[in-house]
Amino acid sequence: QAVPIQVIGQQWAWTYRYPSYGAFETRDLRLPVNTLVAFHVTSLDVTHSFWAFRLGVKADAVPGVDNIAFVKARDVGSFTIRCAELCGLWHGHMSGTGHVVSTSDFHAWATEQQTAQEPFSKYLGPFSRAYFPLPLHRAG
Repeated sequence: QAVPIQVIGQQWAWTYRYPSYGAFETRDLRLPVNTLVAFHVTSLDVTHSFWAFRLGVKADAVPGVDNIAFVKARDVGSFTIRCAELCGLWHGHMSGTGHVVSTSDFHAWATEQQTAQEPFSKYLGPFSRAYFPLPLHRAG
């Protein structure tokens, strides 16, 4: 049974949703050590590519598509996250750091995030496996 974490690419940042914990969304990626994780990778705008090379994960983030990559991190520590698909002007700055933590630390952090973000959750769009960006205005 893999822990699902949704990876959402958008110019020029990564956000993460945790559907097993009320689908809160954060810019902080945390994984429990020695636990199978299913990354559900998608995008809100253009094609990106989620690359966490120390975990051996690279998956394209395409609008309207749910690409799934599995990983089981064996050691506690940090890892680099990059976009590996030229996605626009600030592509070179689309990076971050993820953290592998103990299972108890992960559950405590997820519960804390869920509680802290509860007042704002109503403003998030509903959780979905993929998102279809729609233009706000059409020409003409």
